[in-house]
Formats: sequence, C-alpha cells, structure tokens
Amino acid sequence: MRTATRAILAVGLSLDVTVAGAQNAKLDFDKDAIGKPPGGFSFALTGQGKPGVWIVKQDDQSRGNILVQTDADRTDYRFPVAVYDAFTAKDVDLSVQFKTISGNGDQGAGVVWRYRDQNNYYITRCNALEDNCTIYHVVNGRRVAFLNQNVKVAANVWHALRVEAVGDHFVVFYDGKKVLDAKDDTFKEAGKVGLWTKADSVIAFDDFSIAAR
Repeated sequence: MRTATRAILAVGLSLDVTVAGAQNAKLDFDKDAIGKPPGGFSFALTGQGKPGVWIVKQDDQSRGNILVQTDADRTDYRFPVAVYDAFTAKDVDLSVQFKTISGNGDQGAGVVWRYRDQNNYYITRCNALEDNCTIYHVVNGRRVAFLNQNVKVAANVWHALRVEAVGDHFVVFYDGKKVLDAKDDTFKEAGKVGLWTKADSVIAFDDFSIAAR
C-alpha cells in the first residue's frame, strides 16, 4: 500500500513538473516572419491613444530577428502591451533584452506579470530619458509607482531587464545588478506576462525568457 501511494505521489509530482516546465519559454523571434506581429502574442492598450504596432524586424547588429513596438503616438498616458498567450503563473522569473530606439516624450521599456487584463497588472520598466527603473501596479487603468531607482539607461544600446516575482516580493535586475527590491500584495493570483512600452517610445526587444518559479 505504501509503495502504491509513493508511486501515485511520484506520478503526480512528475505531472506537475511537466505542466510547469511546458509553460516556460525563451523567445528570440528568429522563427517569426519579418514584417509581421510575432506568433503566440495578443496585443492590448492601457490608457488612451493608438494601439501599439508590434512587428518582427531583422536587427542590424547580427542578433537575428527582434520585436519592435513601432508606433510613436505621442499620447502621454498610452501603454501598449504585448501579452504572451501560452503562459499563466503567479510566481515568475522574467528577463528580456531591450533597446530604446526613439521617443521625445518617453523611451520606456518594461515587462509585465500577473496580467489580468489591459487595466490590471504589475510592470517594471526602465526609461532612457529619465535614467531610472521603476516598479508599478496598474489597477483599473491607473498606474501607481511603489519603488524607483536612478540608473543610467543609455539610448540605442542593448540592456538586460529581469524580474523575480515570488508571492508579494519582487526583485528587479538591470544589466545584471539588483536595482529594486519591493513588496506589494495588490495582485495575488496567477496571470499572464508580456512586454510594455509608453507613449511615443519605439523599443526593440529580444530574448524574452519566461519561467514559472
């Protein structure tokens, strides 16, 4: 009886690992068609203005394909979001390479987690015009910052942004260094993940790594 119980538990644990592992992904966009939106994503807009235009392009620095949010609508309270459809989790480890290309009002690039809909999610972003990284929750479309750190974010240079989110504890790394360590319990349930820009920011993304914790 004990042997059978152990066997059942082992199978259950194995299935849990398989299901969680199947959600994980590393997206380099190299298999996506150039000039079109990437497969596996849906697109949303928080705020006002035009929706984002997310297009796969070929990088000029031999990175292969990259994803670019190309629409430079100057509406200030405008946050285009690219949501990855195949992943849902509460605790996550997300990382992405990003490069700010242009933007007179903003040059902000971020990652999203525990995304419920276009008006409710967490976001951490770095901004090349403000030279800072910030973590927010967006509740009913209202974006509220709860931690900020000044860092140098050079424009037209590739940078790394990573967030580890476990329970109410969020740790953000920028170019390999920890820059934010915060707690917030606004969203306690699992949600989707994605990429984010602000206002007239034209941003390139690559190597979006997604893992459940």
